[in-house]
Amino acid sequence: MIDFLPSNSLIQLITAFTAIGTCLLLWKFRKAAEVRFLILLEFFVTIWAFSYALEFGTPVFEEKVFFSQMSYLGIVFIPLTYFFFTTAFSQKFSLVNKQSILLSLIIPIITLILVFTNNKHGLIWKDYTLDSSTNMLYYKHGIWFWIFDMYAFTLIAWGIFNLVSSISTFTSFYKKQIRILIIASLIPVIANLMYIFNINPVPGFDWTTVSFVLTGLIIAFGIFRYKIFELIPLAREKLLGTMNEGVLVINTNGIIEEANPALIKTFGLNKKTCIHSNFMNTFQQFPAIIELLQANEDRFTDFELKHNNQTFYYQVRITALYDQRGKLSGKLMVLSDVSSSRLAEIELTKKNEQLKLQNKRNEKLIDDLDAYAHTLAHDLKNSLGVIYSSSDIILGAIEEGDMDAIKEFSAVIKESSAKTISVTNELLKMATAGHEDVKIAPIEMQQVYAAAMAQIADMVADCKATIELENNWIDAQAYAPWIEEIWINLLSNAMKYGGAPPHIKVGCELSGQGMVKYWVKDNGDGIPEDQHTKIFRKHTRLPTR
Repeated sequence: MIDFLPSNSLIQLITAFTAIGTCLLLWKFRKAAEVRFLILLEFFVTIWAFSYALEFGTPVFEEKVFFSQMSYLGIVFIPLTYFFFTTAFSQKFSLVNKQSILLSLIIPIITLILVFTNNKHGLIWKDYTLDSSTNMLYYKHGIWFWIFDMYAFTLIAWGIFNLVSSISTFTSFYKKQIRILIIASLIPVIANLMYIFNINPVPGFDWTTVSFVLTGLIIAFGIFRYKIFELIPLAREKLLGTMNEGVLVINTNGIIEEANPALIKTFGLNKKTCIHSNFMNTFQQFPAIIELLQANEDRFTDFELKHNNQTFYYQVRITALYDQRGKLSGKLMVLSDVSSSRLAEIELTKKNEQLKLQNKRNEKLIDDLDAYAHTLAHDLKNSLGVIYSSSDIILGAIEEGDMDAIKEFSAVIKESSAKTISVTNELLKMATAGHEDVKIAPIEMQQVYAAAMAQIADMVADCKATIELENNWIDAQAYAPWIEEIWINLLSNAMKYGGAPPHIKVGCELSGQGMVKYWVKDNGDGIPEDQHTKIFRKHTRLPTR
């Protein structure tokens, strides 16, 4: 027979429903391991409080004992879930695994077995006493009760230690959360000690269930006030661990509070020692980073890092961090690797410079070819003029029967025709120069020179020129057809404008930096010094004298 909601029973029912409400409040954050353990804790508090409500609601001794036994279905698991909640929250996930959970369940399961078989051994309760005036059941505890109590206090103390130790490892944002959780954790401990040592305003009433609900309400306050679990450490670790950008957080004292794997790898830091160290000591090999972090204003700049003879390029953003009261709490540095885009930019700049240089070379080549064409056209015009004039003279000599004149000017026509053919060949080569596949290759200069001499053999004979080679040939890298034309041009000019008869010297020498200099010297008067500046002017032809 259960009375209708006596005061103690009502308190426990309110406690049970409040615990259920806390579970519902936490449900949307259940993806975090620590929140799942906190939900389980409040669920076991619900079982405990609801069983107590039924115990206080019935006056029947046997029923009170039964509901007291039922309450242990929640009691034995509360210290365990609290311990794993704090362990997960403090990021000690190596302890949160199936093996450790199963191992830690041994004592709770043994306790449950002893609770429901207590009549046979009395290890949990040696005796019960029912006070009919207050409808309260008083217990005389057995030895296993105290063993379990030590087990429970050990787990709770360990859990509080997890939270306290987290203060030194988490950033200032999480420190507020941890302080709230520590305060919330101490309340059930105090309430349980009050019950055990009978320091109680209501004798026989266990305030522990109520205190756990108060704990849940404090955590609920933390959820809405400080957004506990909305930026939970687990999500932070996963986010920072998977980011390609390097992330560094330092507090106002210059102590590193956070450094993600990408940043540690970039600077080759020691993962174990860089956290909680002074950033000036950690980055002493990178003075540019120290200078950026010491600046008062936010910064966004470029940074170069050399590693294994390779240069990496980064963009660095330094941002000040402020707490909810607007007070400076530290600085955030984000390091983005832009090496691929920067190297592509550098390569593109090189290509542009090469194109500019090539354009300048092409412009010079066009000017040179233009001047060369003008010179050849002038030579061609002269040769054709000589041929035309000589033809008229020969026609007149034929009418007069002057065979000597005919022979003389026929030779002139032959020589001018040869010159015309040579000029025409040069024009054809110049016309195809822009379309030829010009390949620089090793050449034997002696062979190229011999080919040029073969083409001007008649001119050498007519001019009675002597050509002397001053030293042995030095081979070079060049385009043979063009070099052959250069020899023809230089030797022809030496014979035309040299002495009478022409005496020509040809030679070569190493000029340094892997270059070879070739020359042609004649015994003519040469070009006056005051005309030297005009030699390479466009469309300029100096007098033949």
